Amino acid sequence: MLREGVVKGVVHIPLGFDDSLAENSKVFVTVTLDNTDPLSTAAIGSEVTQVGQQLSPLIQTPATDSSNVTIDLENAYRNVLYIEFMAPGTFVQAIMFVSIIAGGVQLVVDKERGIIEGYLVTPLKKHEIVIGVLLSGVIKALFASVAMFVLAIVLAGIRPTSIFPSPNLGGILLTMFTLFLTSLGLIAMMTAYAVRSTSADLYRVTCFPINLTLYYTSGAIYPLNGMPTWMKEIAVVNPESYAVDALRLLMYKGAGLQAVAGDFIFISVFTVLMVALAIIAFRRGL
Repeated sequence: MLREGVVKGVVHIPLGFDDSLAENSKVFVTVTLDNTDPLSTAAIGSEVTQVGQQLSPLIQTPATDSSNVTIDLENAYRNVLYIEFMAPGTFVQAIMFVSIIAGGVQLVVDKERGIIEGYLVTPLKKHEIVIGVLLSGVIKALFASVAMFVLAIVLAGIRPTSIFPSPNLGGILLTMFTLFLTSLGLIAMMTAYAVRSTSADLYRVTCFPINLTLYYTSGAIYPLNGMPTWMKEIAVVNPESYAVDALRLLMYKGAGLQAVAGDFIFISVFTVLMVALAIIAFRRGL
């Protein structure tokens, strides 16, 4: 559960805990923390330590007048810096920016310039035109996200477990598939919105609030567990939150397909719906 991100920490109560209290005044309880989330780790660590300090004077046993419970905090993974915690959200944000431009602004501008008319006089079917636009945007989004990935490794010192200390082909492929699926879904969403937009200026003004809402509720810069209820409700239907979660599991925990299956299912369903919506929304006429 810790590896799959279901829980942030695991408390190990040693065998014979009660007997140890009766025979010895000091008992050790180990708490293993998911330190790929530095904010949650710091919060949980301080709270658990405080609980241990409050618990010790409350325990009275026949053998001793006072007992001492020591909380031993241990990290499940290597130390992950906050800049590494933010990296997956940065990759998804790069994809979203390309989606806004390649999946929306460019399409609206082409419509205003009359370039779309050139598409309409071709024998191409409606879905072929839309899929061509989507795949063009996906290529650009993948280029942007992979470029950010390389820069994060070279300049920011990000060290994904799928690459360091030794490359893991399975982890690399799953990471690339996550970026691809996220790119296709977000570009399809913005394309579906853009094909019915009547003005490039109106599209630009309205799409960036959408971008900020998705970004801040994705868990990119702050853990979802610490957000207010209304933000959590948005995160449940936010495709970016599932993409960020999958990337963190793959990059820092060395998780496999089973751990990210739930994220993949949601993003896949979202992508299929958005592609279908983009095809339906596109008009095969002036």
